[in-house]
Order: sequence, then structure tokens, then C-alpha cells
Amino acid sequence: MPDISDDGDWGLLLGISAAEFSVHRFSADSAGLYRARLFARNVLEEWGLSCCADNAVIVVGELIANAARHALEPESRDGGAATAWLGLVRRQQAVICAVADPSPCAPEPQWPEDLSESGRGLRIVEAVSSSWGCTPPQRSGKMVWARVLAAPDL
Repeated sequence: MPDISDDGDWGLLLGISAAEFSVHRFSADSAGLYRARLFARNVLEEWGLSCCADNAVIVVGELIANAARHALEPESRDGGAATAWLGLVRRQQAVICAVADPSPCAPEPQWPEDLSESGRGLRIVEAVSSSWGCTPPQRSGKMVWARVLAAPDL
């Protein structure tokens, strides 16, 4: 099996990548979350979809923040950081942003108090995307996804 690093496109390394698919592994630390958002912006610009990059990066930011907060521990017992995966799939008129994490718990939108500093992530995803959802959670984890409308740059 090929060595799959944080910076590599594992689909390409395994021979299953396509022009409309890209994936990035991220950790729960601030640098990992920053690189995941930057990865999303760079991929969308490479695909000629900079018109939807702001909305997609907002969605990605919320999905990865939720994974970091609810599914990833900052460091595992062996000293390494736990990771999750961000996947982007280009479809006709849309980009699917998906985050796979190791938590078996389904996401639940919250209704925070007006002055609360957190708890609005899935409400933001719902407002910015055309649809969102979650795969059925299993012991090994789940995938939360959102569909962001896109039109190619002219």
C-alpha cells in the first residue's frame, strides 16, 4: 500500500482519484483546520469554481470545526493527533463538501441562546448550502456532507 501523507491526494495514490474529486486529511489543531480550509479554496479555484469558494469554505469551516470539537481529540495516547477527512466532489452545478470523522454520534442542529458564542455551525451550513445530511453513524464513524451550488467561472 502506498504511503498516504497529510498533504497527498490519497485517491490519486490509490489510483481512484478523478478530476472532480479531491480529499485532504486534517487534525483538530488550528494549523490543521487552517490547512483544510485553504485546501478547499485552492481546489475550488483549480476547478474554476472560485465563484462559490467563499460559501464552500464557510461550509467546510463549520463541518471541520464540528469534527474537531465533537469527534477528534487533540492528541491520541500514542502522541499523534487524531485526524478526519475532508472530501470535495464536483458535480454538475454543485460541489459536495463531506467530512468523515471517527465519532459514531449523528450531528444535531442546536438552538443556542442569542448571545451564545457557539452552537450555530449546522444552522450556518443549512443556510449556505442547498442541502446537507449525514450517513448513518456506525461504530467507525460517520460522514457529514453539504451541497453548495456552483457555476463555473467564466
